[in-house]
Amino acid sequence: MSKIVIDFETTSNCDLKQCGSRRYAEDPTTEILCLSFEGIGSLETWVPGGSTEHLLDLVQGDSIFVAHNAGFEKDIWRCIMVPRYGFPDIPNDRWEDTLAVCAMKNLPLDLDGAARVLHLATSKDLDGRRLVIGLSRFNKKGYLPEVTPQVLSRAAAYCEDDVAAERSVSDRVGSLTPEEREVWLLDQRINERGVGVDLDYVRACRKIVAEASAPLAAEFTGLTGLKVTQTIKIKGWANSLGARLPDLTKDTLAEMLGRDEDGQVAGRDDYTPLPDEVHRALSIRQLIGSASIKKLGRMEDAAVGGRLYRLLQYHGAGPGRWAGRIVQPQNFPRGSLKLGGEPTPVDVVVSSLMTGDWQYVEATLGPAVESVLSGLRHALIPADGCAFISGDFSQIEARITLALAGQWDKVEILKNGGDIYIDMAEKIFRRPISKKNDPEERTAGKSAVLGLGFQMGAPRFHREYAQNRGLDFCKEIVRVYREDWAPKVPELWNGLNQAALYTVWDGTPHEAYGVTYALEDGWMTARLPSGRKLWYFNPQKATKAMPWDEDDVRKTWTYQANKTGKWTTIYAFGGLLTENVAQALARDLLVAAMFKAESNGFPVVLTVHDEVVSEPLEKDVDEVAFQQLMCDSPAWAAKLGIPVATETWAGNRYRK
Repeated sequence: MSKIVIDFETTSNCDLKQCGSRRYAEDPTTEILCLSFEGIGSLETWVPGGSTEHLLDLVQGDSIFVAHNAGFEKDIWRCIMVPRYGFPDIPNDRWEDTLAVCAMKNLPLDLDGAARVLHLATSKDLDGRRLVIGLSRFNKKGYLPEVTPQVLSRAAAYCEDDVAAERSVSDRVGSLTPEEREVWLLDQRINERGVGVDLDYVRACRKIVAEASAPLAAEFTGLTGLKVTQTIKIKGWANSLGARLPDLTKDTLAEMLGRDEDGQVAGRDDYTPLPDEVHRALSIRQLIGSASIKKLGRMEDAAVGGRLYRLLQYHGAGPGRWAGRIVQPQNFPRGSLKLGGEPTPVDVVVSSLMTGDWQYVEATLGPAVESVLSGLRHALIPADGCAFISGDFSQIEARITLALAGQWDKVEILKNGGDIYIDMAEKIFRRPISKKNDPEERTAGKSAVLGLGFQMGAPRFHREYAQNRGLDFCKEIVRVYREDWAPKVPELWNGLNQAALYTVWDGTPHEAYGVTYALEDGWMTARLPSGRKLWYFNPQKATKAMPWDEDDVRKTWTYQANKTGKWTTIYAFGGLLTENVAQALARDLLVAAMFKAESNGFPVVLTVHDEVVSEPLEKDVDEVAFQQLMCDSPAWAAKLGIPVATETWAGNRYRK
């Protein structure tokens, strides 16, 4: 069976990055400039109006079509090639995606980046890229550039270069494993199924933000004498009051203000507290410039027939979980609204925000913009006659880590429905702890259980979980976790670290805790108890001084991966390897649950972290059945003794 690598070049009034490929392909202004395709030893380019004979033969045959980010090519094919030019559809099982393989093998997801780190003999045609991008940009008179025969010829040459690069990447990285191909095909069904969005709700929220931002901007100007957009002057103003801001990036603001733009805890304890007026001014700037607020515009722009498509990226995170795209459902702000000390009911939040009246919202819910942020996730809705039903694995990474390490006393607590956060807190504080009477102590126990399983040290724990306590207290928490509460977990770190280290240094496979490390064609792989592999690119021997003693130099190893958006070299250590394995096994439990949901009449429309969201008919909603299928562990998980538990909910608005 031959593989045909294809690539489209298009032009449109629609903003692809803002709207996503489905909305882009549906837009009436989107036009195909050319389609380049390569089989075995031949490279051709088709343009609208050209002969369709050879391309039609390929489509009607049994060839596999390969693209980098195949979702875009599929959307263009189905929305334009089929209805406008009369081609038949190409079903999903006749597509392969080199981006998906790069994701699985932990390479850069962009074609140029993958080719570069793989040292492939390809070069990006930057002039051609600028020309093609420019064809979708309006000039000063409001017109798109004319596509002359010369321009089209240049675009075709650029397209052919892309096909050659895609072929090189495809030949180098190969295909998904049969098991992962099934996961990718499920991913495609989910992305093409889409999820509903309440556009009336979105527009009401946008109105609230626009009107509520005006008094906030006025307050900002009253404090600073400046506009919120005057970045350089704002920094100077803040510094003149002793704030000493290095810049005004969102990360810096999160550190200085003690929370990120979505209200989640952040901050660093080594910063001098801000003067009150500076803190307030920067809080306003952070709030009205929030990236999450911009999700509202994206929801409206990307919707097609009241649904959002391609919100998920297969294997978007290294261990295999999905990442978000377009409106990024993975990082919706957490709901923070309270009513009588309890989370405000969804229907109360929605009915208030649906008024579009920011003053009413402030009277009923609280600060208007913050209320919109808190209610963003409620914009997602099921289709008429359907409902959402969701299952979310509880404490799954901690459960996997404890079971994998053989910390059976804590596993037994979990199996019996006990509270391991209280159990840890009692070790820390050396007295009985009550969830009702000792909430702060239980929170310390929770932070320890969730934060320390992957070799986090006291300084980082202090920074992320306990800024209101001393470093010595944090050192004691770390000691209690490692020595008293879960002493088997450090053994797990060491076991995985030694197996991986020996594999890199002596070149032969090594196994620990059911994980087998081996060198394979430029990667080190880790075969998991689930049977799937993790991939570490370009493993290299290295030595490194220990942070606690510069004279203590030990053998280690490095690999390359994306970190905070940059391709970088990473030093491996036991806690990191344990985190990778735990997250990967959590993902494999998630995948098993997704397949079971699909086969039991619960079509999946979204996955967020460890959560599966399905959209069955209202009459088919059954929380008990859904919880049972999610807790029905695959054989490998049962063998490991992982005490799986889930939380479920059902409703007509996304809420978790």
